[in-house]
Amino acid sequence: MSPNPLILYAADTQERSWPWLVLWFVLLLGAPGFILLKGATFSARKLEPKNPVSYVFHAPIERVRRTIESSFASAGQDDHLEGDWNPSPLSGRGSPELEFDLHQEDLTKSDVYHWLFWPLMYKAEFGLLLASPSESTTQVSVQTSQSQVRIGPNIGGHGGDYYEWVAPTTIEEYRILLKIGRAVGEPGMSALRLPK
Repeated sequence: MSPNPLILYAADTQERSWPWLVLWFVLLLGAPGFILLKGATFSARKLEPKNPVSYVFHAPIERVRRTIESSFASAGQDDHLEGDWNPSPLSGRGSPELEFDLHQEDLTKSDVYHWLFWPLMYKAEFGLLLASPSESTTQVSVQTSQSQVRIGPNIGGHGGDYYEWVAPTTIEEYRILLKIGRAVGEPGMSALRLPK
């Protein structure tokens, strides 16, 4: 018994129609529809094992503190690709000599968060905590807050773009530690781990 050509045509039409439905949804709702769709469908690439977010440097705490104040304040050309941060001592809370806020200057392309095949733009706030396990070593811990990816521009009445809250990745945190390590001449730091 030969298959019914009407059933074959209907099945083939259904398989080909879903991209058109998405396109009509986006066109019908315009930019808000696109942003809603993008926010609901972005994905996170798996990173295992994670990067360290704390490291003990073989340098006294005063030297590491000076390094943070000087090397982060003067950003290099390649820092725009990996993250450009400006430090500010926390004078309002904690110790201004041992705690820093790092403010990200520009959004960076995320290695973890993607929409379809494109990386989303990522931003976060970072805090550095310094401790001195011994006179010749300094532990630096990176604490992350406000981690977000940019979903799309706001074309409506109020300013600002649309963002989604996401989990920290450990990639940006370890890039900060690697930058400190390069500045103090720390040997033997492991390479940055990225999703495969």
